[in-house]
Amino acid sequence: METKKSQAREYNSLFQLFKTPGAQIPQFFAYAGEDSYEFELIVEHYRETLQKTLGDFEVILIVSESGEQAKLFAELFTPDMFYPRKLIIIKNATALFKPILDAKATNEWKDFASGFRKNITSVSDEIYALIHYDGKDVPKSLIDLFQGTLSFFKTKILYPNDYPKIFKEVCDQEQVHFEQNASDEFIHRIPANVGAYIKSVKKLKQYLHRSKFTLDDVNTVLFSQNELNTNVLVESLIQKRKVDFFKEFTKFSDQNSEILNFLTRLTYKLDEIRKIKVIRSRHNGEVPIPIMDELLKTASFSEARKNFVRRQLVTDSANFTDKLLDQFYDIVIEMNIKFKSGLRDEEGKNYFIQKIMHLFSLLQDKSSN
Repeated sequence: METKKSQAREYNSLFQLFKTPGAQIPQFFAYAGEDSYEFELIVEHYRETLQKTLGDFEVILIVSESGEQAKLFAELFTPDMFYPRKLIIIKNATALFKPILDAKATNEWKDFASGFRKNITSVSDEIYALIHYDGKDVPKSLIDLFQGTLSFFKTKILYPNDYPKIFKEVCDQEQVHFEQNASDEFIHRIPANVGAYIKSVKKLKQYLHRSKFTLDDVNTVLFSQNELNTNVLVESLIQKRKVDFFKEFTKFSDQNSEILNFLTRLTYKLDEIRKIKVIRSRHNGEVPIPIMDELLKTASFSEARKNFVRRQLVTDSANFTDKLLDQFYDIVIEMNIKFKSGLRDEEGKNYFIQKIMHLFSLLQDKSSN
């Protein structure tokens, strides 16, 4: 008989996991990504599913602290007559597993890894483990450690043409409906990841106690005046509105995720400007809607939204030469590397402001030429 342990697989989306029948959810599952909210969604899904399939169970939390590796080993492999059913939640797994997976591991950690591999395939079917591997990928060494029993999902970069599909999947999952202009605004302004989409939809449901939403609902509930809006930052930078940029930046809460989201949004915006410039150069300064739909993936937009996007991008592109676009790309790449390597707090904030002032200066120099 085929067991859960022989069904290890890579999931292409979280929705595949959410739609997996309860009796078939992976016994060991790893989530690779920095979005802690997405991982909490997985944890909540497992809690609800296991409650239905197993009944009562114990929840064990493992974190990246001294001695936690031994605790994980004991919880997985030591029979427990009082709590035989367990959900083990492993956070900060990158640091937790680092000494175990290190190619130059000490003999003590090599023995630990050997014992782990030897016992993992015989763990009770009533013990489940969820791993938040807080990095870009699930390393092969971790998969090998679990001896082919570890299913996983790793977050992927979403591009503008992915947004409508992801949004529809979230709406289907949450059983909600948005008016067209409301969905356009949601997709345009909410950070593009499944966690942010689901979190925002749940917030609408919680505040309004219904499942159908208008543009006014989206603006009123989701876009508080006290929360940093990275789209406002991007638009005010591109349009050289320095006062508006730093007025919005006063809402910054010292979270690297806000800066990284801004840099991602800025990169997409620069890509859109580059494509609009290419389209206009090939069509005598015009931007035919069918060509825009093909290159900018705007086919799912309403006609009003398409016309707005076209007008705005034509105006924004006037602020950029090809050379200036290249300069912006280089600086954004440099900033991404800095912040993903751990730059944060006051040093990170000062570095960010310095680079933004340089970008404004480049835009001003272009205007003066």
